[in-house]
Amino acid sequence: MAAMIRPRMSDHEHAPRRPARHGYAAPVLLVLAFSLMLTLAADAWILGLPAALIVGSWFFKYAFLLMDHAAHGRPGTPVLSAEDANPLGETRPILYGLAFAAFYGASGALAPALGASAVTVIRLAGWLLLPAVLATHVVTGSFAAALNPFAIAATVRGLGIGYVLVLAAAIACGALGHFVAFDAGHLAFMARIAVLMSLCLALFLLLGVLIHRRRFELGFEADHAPERRQARDDRERDRERDRFVDQLFAECRSGSTRSAWATIEQRAGDGAQRLPELEWIYARVAAWPDSRLASRVAGELINALLAALDAGAPAP
Repeated sequence: MAAMIRPRMSDHEHAPRRPARHGYAAPVLLVLAFSLMLTLAADAWILGLPAALIVGSWFFKYAFLLMDHAAHGRPGTPVLSAEDANPLGETRPILYGLAFAAFYGASGALAPALGASAVTVIRLAGWLLLPAVLATHVVTGSFAAALNPFAIAATVRGLGIGYVLVLAAAIACGALGHFVAFDAGHLAFMARIAVLMSLCLALFLLLGVLIHRRRFELGFEADHAPERRQARDDRERDRERDRFVDQLFAECRSGSTRSAWATIEQRAGDGAQRLPELEWIYARVAAWPDSRLASRVAGELINALLAALDAGAPAP
């Protein structure tokens, strides 16, 4: 269990939750451990009920964390931290458990007025919209927004045809789960629990992957999306270039244009990076009041461009 429940590490600005160091084995270990715990709790009958509730809470907490992990495109698999295992840590299982009970109670109260068939239709619609509700919560980060019909409808539109695939997978997993739970008596109780947990985690993972794949349509900013990584790399490159230009400006201001050019030559080198390096450097120094360095860079830039054309490289 130490591999699955551990203290929370310090968070990084762009990585709110560290990826697991256990590859993809963490969910398997968790399913095996929780299945064993639930088997022992079932053998204890009423005395094992508190333990079963705790283990069930931990499992659904991990399912939500797995969905978040996939939605943000984080590598590996998540671990269940001690903070998440705390009842006040990851609260979504409790919130949706209460919402589910309230939905069933409210729909059942409509039976005398609408009839049992209408109640069945309402509940079926609720089941069909449940993945959209969970996805809306991931995208918006708000439980209230996840219950907003307009936000749910926007999420369904954003997920597109993928939402139909999620529903089809949910129906298939539900049918298989029903068979395992009620018609596979030849399997050990622990094995049946493990299969049911695996099916549940697979659905949460599938929904998270779909959110990540449709993040642009949903307006969702994933932590580890390629565009986020590129934006971070661009910011770091721009900061480094700013420091370099400040160095050039200081050298030119001291009257040492030759020293500034030597600094540029050292950075640009003679390889394939020379032309793009000279291009951005010229764009920065061309606006300086003293045009001597800009003129030198412009001349070398023309030479580098002609050399690239002679070598058969396409013109930029």
